[in-house]
Amino acid sequence: MEQVKQMTGLTEQQLSKYGLIAGFVCVMFGIGASYITCLLGVAYPAFMSFLALESGDESETTQWLTYWVVFGLFNILDQFAGFILHFIPFYYFLKLAFLIFLFHPSFKGATYVYENYLKEAVKPVEKLAENVEATLNKRVY
Repeated sequence: MEQVKQMTGLTEQQLSKYGLIAGFVCVMFGIGASYITCLLGVAYPAFMSFLALESGDESETTQWLTYWVVFGLFNILDQFAGFILHFIPFYYFLKLAFLIFLFHPSFKGATYVYENYLKEAVKPVEKLAENVEATLNKRVY
């Protein structure tokens, strides 16, 4: 990083800003869009999750756990409906914007999506899982 700073004469903040702009432009034009989207949707949240686990801050840990739950469900949807979704213009740009909405600290979109949409949808599945577990416990013991 020091070499790049010396070669360009830019600060780390400027380099980060220009790198993000270049990444967004590439995604908009479809240049490496799936790779950039995957990198931003996984690498940054994984690093931040690691930091949250090490910090011991329960609210941060909860935020990142919620992100991974929402991200996982979104990925399942993307895998099964992706062949249709990829026909949407600027799909990867919209996907990238959604992922940033999910993990960015000023939005905490993952918590919003979980609390407003997923929490109630999971309750019937949770009851079903409890019934299956109870049935299996009766048969085993």
